[in-house]
Amino acid sequence: MIEQALRYEIIQAVPELTDELYPTHAPETYKKPYLVYIRTKTDITKVLDGYTGKQALSFMWSVMTARYADMVTIRSKLEELLKDMPKRRIGANGDAYIEDITIDDINETYEFNLGVNRGIIIFTIYV
Repeated sequence: MIEQALRYEIIQAVPELTDELYPTHAPETYKKPYLVYIRTKTDITKVLDGYTGKQALSFMWSVMTARYADMVTIRSKLEELLKDMPKRRIGANGDAYIEDITIDDINETYEFNLGVNRGIIIFTIYV
């Protein structure tokens, strides 16, 4: 559910990624800008009375582009999207309420094997 809501929000904020979102991996021969996402950790909150239904979900988004400037532009749009999400519902139908977001790391690298610039955002969403 959260992945679908995030995908919707990404497409609204960064239209150039429409049809270019891939879970875990993407085709290696791709030339257009694209985003690969992966959930890296799920913490389910438990208190003395049991599980609360609250979760902390950690993700890594990797923006891949041929041009460095394109990667920086798209990564910046995604960063602003994340900063705007706390305390609101996301998704086409407001399916998920985001209590808070922590951006853990933003960095970049060049992927020599793929010939692309990779912008990375690692973050945790609290739902």
